[in-house]
Amino acid sequence: MKSRILTLAILAMVLLPMSAGAQNTKEKQLATIRESYAGAMEMLEMKSDPEYPAKDKIVITSDEMWPGSGQHNGKMEIFFGLDLNQENDEIQRFPRFARYTYNIGSQNYYYEVLYIDLDNGKPETNKPIFFYAKTKDYNGKIHECRYYWWNEKLIKEIPADDPEMVPSAEDAMKTAKMIFQIATMNDLWNY
Repeated sequence: MKSRILTLAILAMVLLPMSAGAQNTKEKQLATIRESYAGAMEMLEMKSDPEYPAKDKIVITSDEMWPGSGQHNGKMEIFFGLDLNQENDEIQRFPRFARYTYNIGSQNYYYEVLYIDLDNGKPETNKPIFFYAKTKDYNGKIHECRYYWWNEKLIKEIPADDPEMVPSAEDAMKTAKMIFQIATMNDLWNY
């Protein structure tokens, strides 16, 4: 019995520092995400200045009439960095931040996606790290959620009070990847 207690105590002493190290790493990742978001907000402020030259963004808008829900308007803004692909001397884009607003009937939706470029311009290292969703329901109540990722793994979630009103973490990641694909369609944007 004493050896079992001693074994459990030793196991706890070994695992406790490992758990603390993992928590410390997660806090560092969250701090990096928050710092990157603050940098993206500064970038948006700077690029909103009419005197600022190129905005380095793609804007896609939609204006449609949907059966059953009426007028549908959407606007996606993708702010990106640029790099020269050394293999084929083409400009390649990598998203840094995206905003997407749209409506379905009288409900309005707003999404933000933040990306991090860990290797300065290599598409395979450019990953989504943050997703924010906000919508207003038919009663005027606002629903929000936030997802924090590192290497495409969810490390923190601030869920909405009504999960039906916002995308799930999986759907948010799909949206972030879809926006990435739009921004990096070099054959479309380079000609």
